[in-house]
Amino acid sequence: MLRTFAHRCWRALILAVLVPAGLLAAMPAAAQSAFNDADSGPATSAAAGTPWPIWQWSGYGQFDYRRYDFYENAQDTTPEARGVFDLRRVVLEPVVRISPRLRFVAEIEFEHGGTGSTVEYEPEEAGEFEIETERGGEVILENAYLEFLQRPTRRWRVGEMTVPFGMVNRYHRPDQYFTIERSLAETALFPSTWHDLGFAFDAVTGDTQWSLMLVRALDSSLFTGYDFVAGGSAQRLETRRADDFGLVVAAEHRFSPGALLGGAVYHGNSGGNRARSNLQADAPLTLAELHGRWRGGPVIVRGQLTWGRLEDAARVTQANFNTFNAAELGVSRTPVGSEARSAFVEAGVDVMRMAGRRDSLIVFARYDTYDTHAGVDAGITRNPRYDRRAVTVGLNYAPMPELLFKAELSRRQNDGSTASEQDVFGLAVAFRF
Repeated sequence: MLRTFAHRCWRALILAVLVPAGLLAAMPAAAQSAFNDADSGPATSAAAGTPWPIWQWSGYGQFDYRRYDFYENAQDTTPEARGVFDLRRVVLEPVVRISPRLRFVAEIEFEHGGTGSTVEYEPEEAGEFEIETERGGEVILENAYLEFLQRPTRRWRVGEMTVPFGMVNRYHRPDQYFTIERSLAETALFPSTWHDLGFAFDAVTGDTQWSLMLVRALDSSLFTGYDFVAGGSAQRLETRRADDFGLVVAAEHRFSPGALLGGAVYHGNSGGNRARSNLQADAPLTLAELHGRWRGGPVIVRGQLTWGRLEDAARVTQANFNTFNAAELGVSRTPVGSEARSAFVEAGVDVMRMAGRRDSLIVFARYDTYDTHAGVDAGITRNPRYDRRAVTVGLNYAPMPELLFKAELSRRQNDGSTASEQDVFGLAVAFRF
């Protein structure tokens, strides 16, 4: 116990010293930032004499229609064709420039129309008052952090931040990927638009941008067989337990304005941040990814490989199965794999650009493959349904840079014996400002 307490004190000391030390090392003169991240807003400079603070607003949104094969359960052999409308998301991105060196960056996301409930009087039901769910979506504060520019090529950040792991977290705006839904090969393995509280140091060296982030570790009580550790960053309680931390190292190198190669590694224990302390194991988790993006004239190609390894997966599965109030805490009782793998590649051709026009019409094809039971511990039976793949073809039409129409047809398959094939047709409208 004493050793554990001392270990946690050292971690707290590191957190308390790391960011202030970096801030105090700042150069005396302000300078233009070399960073231009999607989540940080544009790296603009203010004219001399501009009063501080300076507010900047941007955002984006998407709404769509999908028609797909719906299965009642995994044993269903006759799917029902079902159509749905969805206000998938509206995102507001305020940036407050407090001084030439200091900014506050936020991102507020309204998913599926937002959320809301009300108390209603029901005279037809014995005069009862009932709580009615008005909207079943979410309102999420995905970013809320302070950014300090130490020099043009170095900065420090503290607060709620997007974790720079995978393209789904780096490039998650609708015009940065072809499909209507975000990458299946990524969202099935690790958190999509993964964000959490932490500290980060970023640097630019030539054409390479590096990031080092200390973030609250993922919670193994939210791991599942179907989507591996994708739910591990979810917040079910008012506060988030932070006895374990994860380290993220990420880098991207730009070979030219249209070509880059990047990757990231995450490592951290997943046993210490559970809502209930019912796992007597560290359950270390390692994730790694390698991605590339290339554009040459009208041709666009993107791809990524992802791998994950969870130690003590059988013990995590047993602890999740034995968790009291599992449904309320969002705990799944499906067997968690010890290894997961995924890959995707997508390619498109802008036929309007080939014709010399100013609007854009991209014809694309995409292939995803992902297996969240690529490896299992002894005593856990591998589920073939978790070995999946998808082929998608479609169109992206942008009459102007701020407006995008999408259409696609996707066939999704798994290696199960029933409910193993699904066709999905989708239409979407996306915008940015």
